[in-house]
Amino acid sequence: MKKTESVSYLINEPHYKATAGRPALLRIEFAPDYTKVDFGYQTNDDYFKGGWVRIAKETFIRLQSSQRKFSLVRAEHIPIAPEQHHFSTIKDWLYFSLYFQPIALQDMMIDLIEDETDDETNFNYYHIEIKREHAIQIMPYSMV
Repeated sequence: MKKTESVSYLINEPHYKATAGRPALLRIEFAPDYTKVDFGYQTNDDYFKGGWVRIAKETFIRLQSSQRKFSLVRAEHIPIAPEQHHFSTIKDWLYFSLYFQPIALQDMMIDLIEDETDDETNFNYYHIEIKREHAIQIMPYSMV
């Protein structure tokens, strides 16, 4: 098989409309085989021992320009519903990553949607601005 070289790009601290109580969107990686979104979350005293978190298997990224959706394919360090991660204290931190179908890096506006009903508990992020000029190359990526 022929080996081809590709590159992954990282957008650190993407600009988006923040909503209180939701995990912080830390970075987005655009790779040939996936799009990875990293989050950080600190519990609070709204819930006993910080409560719990999970992510819906129907979570997707939507391009605002075309409404095209890219499905969630894998989650790391956060369970997929109906499983739950229960915190031990109100000071716990959780870092987790969501992997989606690959999206070509370009200037665009995207939404990351857990559930379109958008109640206070869903991890929905709107108007995430992606600018190619803010992307940094992070690694050569070899596909065999």
